[in-house]
Amino acid sequence: MLTRYDSAPINNLRLDQQTGYLHADNVPIARVGVFPYINAKGQVTMEAKLPDDLLTDSTIETANSKPITEDHPKEAVNSRNSEKYMKGFTADNAHAENGMIKVDMTITNKDLIDRVLKGDKQELSIGFSTNNYPVKGNYKGMTYDSIQKNIQINHIAVVKRGRAGHSVRLTGDSAEMLIEDESEEQKLMETTKVHVNGTDITVASQDVDKLMKLDSDNSDSNKKIAEYEAKIKEYKSKVAALQANADEAQASADKSQAKADSLDKELATYKSKFEGDALDKAVEERMNLIKVVKSYVGDSYDFKGKSLEDMKKAAIKTVNDSIDLDNKSNEYVNAYFDSMVANRKPSSVVGYTGAEIKGDSLSDLESKAMEARNSIYNY
Repeated sequence: MLTRYDSAPINNLRLDQQTGYLHADNVPIARVGVFPYINAKGQVTMEAKLPDDLLTDSTIETANSKPITEDHPKEAVNSRNSEKYMKGFTADNAHAENGMIKVDMTITNKDLIDRVLKGDKQELSIGFSTNNYPVKGNYKGMTYDSIQKNIQINHIAVVKRGRAGHSVRLTGDSAEMLIEDESEEQKLMETTKVHVNGTDITVASQDVDKLMKLDSDNSDSNKKIAEYEAKIKEYKSKVAALQANADEAQASADKSQAKADSLDKELATYKSKFEGDALDKAVEERMNLIKVVKSYVGDSYDFKGKSLEDMKKAAIKTVNDSIDLDNKSNEYVNAYFDSMVANRKPSSVVGYTGAEIKGDSLSDLESKAMEARNSIYNY
């Protein structure tokens, strides 16, 4: 059996004019609930007085005709020490009411009566024994570590003040259960465990409602913050996607611009070949080459769209069909062609006599040259 002390304010006092005794009617001395207790080592546990354990006939009966003491004695009160400790007694009308045990009481000691009337002694502290069972649970939103069973009230002490002080006193006819500490100097408020933000914490009982409201407000704030953070993350993702697209578009634009600049340069180079005297020289060079090449390839060869090198390769092939010119440089082709023409017999170099040129007459070739020249200028 363990010894426990619970405290409650003294209510409904009346002084008996005949005897001088002080009566307190219908005093709440115990109530169901979850309460903190502390031992000599300073360890605090939350213990539950459940209705089925506190409000039993056997427990209520122990509140009848029990001694009243001034402060708690260091031992249980009994017939051997009652003369030393007893300053009054409870009535025999203990009963259960609204989840509490209540009983009338009478203080007979004059010194103690004077202290109560002056306000020096203001509260009751119930001393009792109990069996404590380590069973965890929750009662009306308050978690507990163990359950008190077989509760037996031994005495009721009149004390200066509850361990929690007056700031946590319950008003009206409610009992206030407080912790009994081994040290008179050590003060411990009535506390309870509440579940806040995923964690059980111990707080003063009077602050539970405030804490729960703050937790609710904090949860709402956290929810809003989470919503804002989610939106910010979403917007940042969209910005990143747009930036990536913009970078890709810019890269594509830069690549296209580079191609355009390159083509512009090639076009300028190509046009420079056909400006002024350069065009005349190009036309003259092409016409002269056509006259020579035609003497090798004949009238069936289509000169349209052929480059100078293409025409020279065609002429070379008529003389040496086995030669591979595909991988030869322009310099090689030019040198081979020039050597081939230079070594040809004069009588067969028809390109220099006009009358011996196969196919078109000179006048026809000159007419086509003028057409080519005009076409280049139009370009």
